[in-house]
Amino acid sequence: MASSLAASSVFELARSQQTGSCQAFDNIFRVQAGQAACQVNSDLSKRFGLAEQNIQTVVSVTNKVSLQQTWFNAVRKNKPQTFKAMDQQSHDATAAGKNCDFCAWEHSTADDHFGRVESQHAVTASNLFKYCEPCHGLVLFKHHDPLAFSQQQLGELLDVSDTWVQRAGHAHPHAHHPFFLWNCLHRAGASQYHGHAQVMLSSVPFPAELQAQQAAAAYQQAYPGRALHEDILTAHKHVGLLRQSGHDSSRSCIYANVSPAKDMELVVTGQKLACKTFQSMMFAALRALIDHLGVATFNAAILGIRPPYSQSHPQSPPFPGVQARIASRGNLSSKASDYGGLEVFGGASIGHTDPFDVIAAVDQQLAAFPPNK
Repeated sequence: MASSLAASSVFELARSQQTGSCQAFDNIFRVQAGQAACQVNSDLSKRFGLAEQNIQTVVSVTNKVSLQQTWFNAVRKNKPQTFKAMDQQSHDATAAGKNCDFCAWEHSTADDHFGRVESQHAVTASNLFKYCEPCHGLVLFKHHDPLAFSQQQLGELLDVSDTWVQRAGHAHPHAHHPFFLWNCLHRAGASQYHGHAQVMLSSVPFPAELQAQQAAAAYQQAYPGRALHEDILTAHKHVGLLRQSGHDSSRSCIYANVSPAKDMELVVTGQKLACKTFQSMMFAALRALIDHLGVATFNAAILGIRPPYSQSHPQSPPFPGVQARIASRGNLSSKASDYGGLEVFGGASIGHTDPFDVIAAVDQQLAAFPPNK
């Protein structure tokens, strides 16, 4: 029988560099520790008890069989939560940024060690409470209301994110796994009302990335000569759920997912974050949900972003270009969660809005604001 390892925390487990010679543990789990750094000004240092030259230890635990992954960082216990009451959202909407840390980003947010990326309407900051290593940043709109953004403002948010990934990648050439995440309002997991996304560069792959790679490889093996990504687009086009703009390298598509992970899921594909066609189609998807279907809280994520040294990474991407997934997170006024045991443990979701109603909202948006080509 394998000897036991009496670790008192996952951090000690990671530091030990071994798991008590247990083949079962080593077969199933990968435990990896890394460090993420940021520059913290004196006011923030006193406010949150963080060192000004801040280095945080982040541990990832991955189930290599199921691909389930969890990140641990002891510092996140001090992360502030601004949504403390049911009326907080309406208060923040009318407060116009008064006492908002992200409106006062120059003084109330940290810097990444490679500096900030700034444009007219967007700016980066370093996440004070990291759950990813070696880099975990924020991308902030320079206006307060998270639902009031123009195509230019969204485009700059994505442009700034793309530049952040490139800078982070040059600073950490061993890390090959970028991820863009936007949680809009508390019901979607945000801790601040102010519109902001998160950008990450990880030394370990995210489960969604691995799952997409495995699915693409299995599909190609089952159907030689066919590509899963293109067939998904073709299938949605066949049933009338896909819209596209541009041609060849600039082509971008929106489709209403016929098997949505959550309600009203739209998927946007394109060449890269900085592609104007992709940006305009993502804008169309978001505005269709917000302006035509009444969505006020959502999750959005983008996979397929390429860091500067991605060519040296041996694994092939599951799809060409980038893929954004956007889904509603329910009614802000409801006390009931839209996420339950079926999603957490069953791996399934309950459909509420017909995908054909979702694509009809996209058509309304595209008719009012034709995408860039």
